[in-house]
Amino acid sequence: MASPHTSNLSGAEAVPAEAEALFGQGVAFHNQGELARAMQTYEQVLKLAPRHFAALHHVGIAAFQIGNFEMAAGFMRSALAVEPDAAAVHGDLGNALREMQHLEEALQSFDRALALNEADANTCFNRGVALQALQRHEDALRSFDQALALNAGDDQAWHNRALSLRQTKQYAAALDSVEQALAVNPHNVEAFNLRGTILLAMDRPDEAAQSYGRALELFPDYADAHHNLGRLLLSRELFEDALHCFDTAISLDPRLADAYRQRAAILRKLNRADAAARDEAVANKLRRELIDAHRKLGKQLQELGRPRSAARAFAALLALDDGDAGAWQLHARMLNADGRGEEALVSIDRALALKPDSGDYHLTRGAILRAMWQYEAARQAYETVVRLEPRHPGGYTNLGSVLDQMGHPELALANYDKAIALDKNCAPARWNRSLVYLRQGDYQKGWRDYEWRWKAETLPFYKAKRNFTQPTWTGREPLKGKTILLHAEQGLGDTLQFCRYAALVAQRGASVILEVKPALAGLLGTLEGVTRIVDKGEPLPRFDYHIPLMSLPLAFDTRLDSVPGASPYLASDPAKLAQWAETLGAKSKPRVGIVWAGHPSHLNDRNRSMALPMFARIFSDRYEFVSLQKEVRPSDQALLDAMPVRQFAGLLNDFTDTAALCQLMDVVVTVDTSVAHLAGALGRPVWILLQAPFEWRWLEQGASSPWYPSATLYRQAQRGDWAPVVEAVAADLITYLDS
Repeated sequence: MASPHTSNLSGAEAVPAEAEALFGQGVAFHNQGELARAMQTYEQVLKLAPRHFAALHHVGIAAFQIGNFEMAAGFMRSALAVEPDAAAVHGDLGNALREMQHLEEALQSFDRALALNEADANTCFNRGVALQALQRHEDALRSFDQALALNAGDDQAWHNRALSLRQTKQYAAALDSVEQALAVNPHNVEAFNLRGTILLAMDRPDEAAQSYGRALELFPDYADAHHNLGRLLLSRELFEDALHCFDTAISLDPRLADAYRQRAAILRKLNRADAAARDEAVANKLRRELIDAHRKLGKQLQELGRPRSAARAFAALLALDDGDAGAWQLHARMLNADGRGEEALVSIDRALALKPDSGDYHLTRGAILRAMWQYEAARQAYETVVRLEPRHPGGYTNLGSVLDQMGHPELALANYDKAIALDKNCAPARWNRSLVYLRQGDYQKGWRDYEWRWKAETLPFYKAKRNFTQPTWTGREPLKGKTILLHAEQGLGDTLQFCRYAALVAQRGASVILEVKPALAGLLGTLEGVTRIVDKGEPLPRFDYHIPLMSLPLAFDTRLDSVPGASPYLASDPAKLAQWAETLGAKSKPRVGIVWAGHPSHLNDRNRSMALPMFARIFSDRYEFVSLQKEVRPSDQALLDAMPVRQFAGLLNDFTDTAALCQLMDVVVTVDTSVAHLAGALGRPVWILLQAPFEWRWLEQGASSPWYPSATLYRQAQRGDWAPVVEAVAADLITYLDS
């Protein structure tokens, strides 16, 4: 954490002289250790100059020093909003996040700090500490080596380097590092303690005892060193001496559970059974409390959406009690949520080894296998669930879901119906059933079941539900003279597809407010029937009713033959169109806009996105290919640079730019992403390459879409087999563009 007197006092903007004078007073208080007065003074500065960079930073430093890490992180972020490239503040934010156990975010802050100032030894060290907490010891070693290359006199960096080497059982190298720490600082108590532990692991107990002894000479109240020395003495059967060490350790740290357990072992050998039983009882109590604390922390982290940190908490629990089947399941779920399927399988199999007849554990195993795309194995796991617990709605729901993924929609529907028969309010089954109905074109049943998304706690929609005091419009309430809020709820493509209903709502006599993500706000200003566009997150004006965009088809009783499919219903900004026409220059060949991959964070990205080498088979010098992707994956960039493709990723600021580019293409060829919806909404010829099984909005079969008359659909015949699709597109381009 930076010292208070080292920050930039001027900030990013001019500030009143009074504010600067106050800030100087605050720094003086801060340097004198009067943190409360310093913070009060900094707050006065911020009242006069709310964007005073140094004051924001220094409040963050003071908050860190008093242990309010959440407050510290908040003020560091505010400082970075003023000066985004302040390397020291990124480093300080990383420290606050690390203390809050937000370790992955902390690493991002440290990496940003080092990108701005790679010669910061302290940040290299702090990054290493975060990596150690993540058990990434090889990476931690590299960070400590970087820190030591910049400052070889940092005894703590040598010490922590030794810690990681010890964890990876590189004892000789660990001993070398800890000796370096002591050469730099012969009074480093922690280094002597660690040296003893390393020497003991190397079967050099006499030297280990001397090292622990030296630590205790320097710091007689060092509980951990007393404890370690006691363990060494116990291994030599020097019971009285060991007992004295454990007594001292416990007097210094009464919550040291292992010291009670070790002391109990000695007391049993000394035939003091009653005293041993008392110590074992205390050790067990402390152990249970620690287990409960790890479990509580893990569940809190789970609720916060931090699966990696939660998995670490559950792993700590299991280190204390590996016979807890429920903890193994929790660990498995968090590993799975973190994308670590193989590790998750190991943990859930440990749970099943303890309780092989638990349907719930088999359910978790099925979820892990499904996430790993092992559908047949997942089906078997779910069949085990319904065999063990035939009245478990979740078993039938998940079995139905994996059967649908395997291309058996009728079997899927049968299982969803079984789940609903057992529990008429089984929201996941009704939601999953809606997707099959909609894909089959049974919109009457499908839209009705689709509303159960708001009651399915396992779906992201559940937590994102808006709780307005105004009533939801269902399609039955009169709207003449009323104001209604239509709000986007899912992805950008969903918004582009269903915003078309705004005109129908306006025809009912309503004033229509449309709330969307900022990237779409400029484009949707051209939408018929909308009175006002609001960026999501901005204050909302007064309204009488509201409805999520994807509930509008139900409100209008949309059937296949009544889809409001007229297009275009969106238009490009004429100024943007002219700008992009100039950027593209004179046209000498037919232009083909291309998108081969969606956003990597999409749950179905693996299926819907295509590898660039496969997609590149459509490229030729007959046409001018233009990338419409705002973001290109680093793994694709080198190959893309070698391809005959024009790239404009850095110029695509929002969808008004992408829309203008689409408008200037003769055809858009895209996988199933938001650009497919954009081109369709603009009425441009768009060829959409679809993965099997097909998403509900594209129906089960056919080359056309009721939603986008200008679209042509190219479907996989087999899951993952893009080659025939690409070949068909390449051939059709010649027919379409050369005719």
